[in-house]
Amino acid sequence: MHLFFLTHGILRQEEEWKARLRAQMFPWKRTNLETGKEEIKMVQGALRPVQIWSYVFPEESLNDVLGGMHITGPIVRPELKGVTWLLRKMLKLEQIPETDLTKHPVSGFIPYPTMTMNGKPMPATAVYDMFVEGIACYPIGIKKDPKKEYDWTAVGQGKYFQEGL
Repeated sequence: MHLFFLTHGILRQEEEWKARLRAQMFPWKRTNLETGKEEIKMVQGALRPVQIWSYVFPEESLNDVLGGMHITGPIVRPELKGVTWLLRKMLKLEQIPETDLTKHPVSGFIPYPTMTMNGKPMPATAVYDMFVEGIACYPIGIKKDPKKEYDWTAVGQGKYFQEGL
């Protein structure tokens, strides 16, 4: 029996929840074809992720993220096009744009020549290859965050017009 569901929550609690599911043992009845007798064996519940993830980052870094994840554009696997279309519509997402990986390498550095941190030139940020063998990542779509004024004076940071990550 397979139960399919979606999850959404704080990662720390999700990790505990997954550990509890993986630790659960169940009696499994089966009939031995040689003896004709019913046997009961204890088996562990198998948690197999089929997940929808949301990765949050600044809009200006879209091409770096797509390149780092080896996503070159909309999904091309015919058996998944209908599913990803339906999920994109349900989640109110836009289509993944085409990306030229030769212009957006999967590793390297993003220079910040005009930015400063604590009054000093900001160091370049590494762009990592985020692809891992054994993980299938099927892009569904993107959603832009609203850009508006935010008041951070209560935490000593002032007011900003920014993307609402």
